[in-house]
Amino acid sequence: MPDQAARDRRAQKKALTRIAVRRAAQRLFAERSFAEVTVADIAAAADVAVQTVFNHFPTKEDLFFADRAAWVAGPAAAVTNRRPGTAAVATAHSWLADQVAEVPELLTRAAVRTLSADILASPSLRLRQRELFRDSEDQLAVALHTTWSIEVGELPGLELAASMTSALLVTAARVVLTDQWRQLVEVPLDSPALADRVAEVQRTSRQALAAVGGDFPRLADREGTPSALRTVARLEAGKPADDRVARSIRPAGGQPTATTGSSTVSTRSATSSADIGTANAV
Repeated sequence: MPDQAARDRRAQKKALTRIAVRRAAQRLFAERSFAEVTVADIAAAADVAVQTVFNHFPTKEDLFFADRAAWVAGPAAAVTNRRPGTAAVATAHSWLADQVAEVPELLTRAAVRTLSADILASPSLRLRQRELFRDSEDQLAVALHTTWSIEVGELPGLELAASMTSALLVTAARVVLTDQWRQLVEVPLDSPALADRVAEVQRTSRQALAAVGGDFPRLADREGTPSALRTVARLEAGKPADDRVARSIRPAGGQPTATTGSSTVSTRSATSSADIGTANAV
């Protein structure tokens, strides 16, 4: 059997190959466009075989989003890592609101707009992005269900309550992000009006999201609310969000994520993975 040192060397080589393939692919996507770049182009740029690319990334879409979708786990991580005595739903809501409010500023960057445009132009990228949103929703549902079941036990209907709550929060964020893109994409990057438009979009985005999720505890007193939902709503009532956790948990690169069904750039310059959290985020 190979010794540990040999296994470590192989693992390191595999990791370095994956990085080389990802960097080559994302450099090509930035220089041209997703549709114009083939897997063979990526393999040649990374100096590996085509099969090696597929060994690390099942699809070209996975390569496009590789290491750019840390935002998927953000809401669930905020719930899981919040301080005792704080509300799970309010903390997830705070995380999403903070992330979404930062996206208009990111959309003043050409590279971010370009990446978003690639997503809008590609049905396969839009499908993959929707799958990533669903992953985020599923992870948040699990986090809510786990934290609630620890506190109130495994009540009938509790898993449904967690899934419904997660779907509402994540879908609201996605819809607001799409609206941000629609309002900002036609404003030229050099327009004197851009700064004012960004500020207005940030304000209206926060207002829109404040209307969703913030009143979760009121379900406890609403006639006809299912028993499990009523129980966790009472559990959340009177507890604040853990805003510190909501602000500190960030996607890779320390940047917010922009998940609109849209995001991208108009000049194909090299972009960092931090800049691109936007073409995809939650």
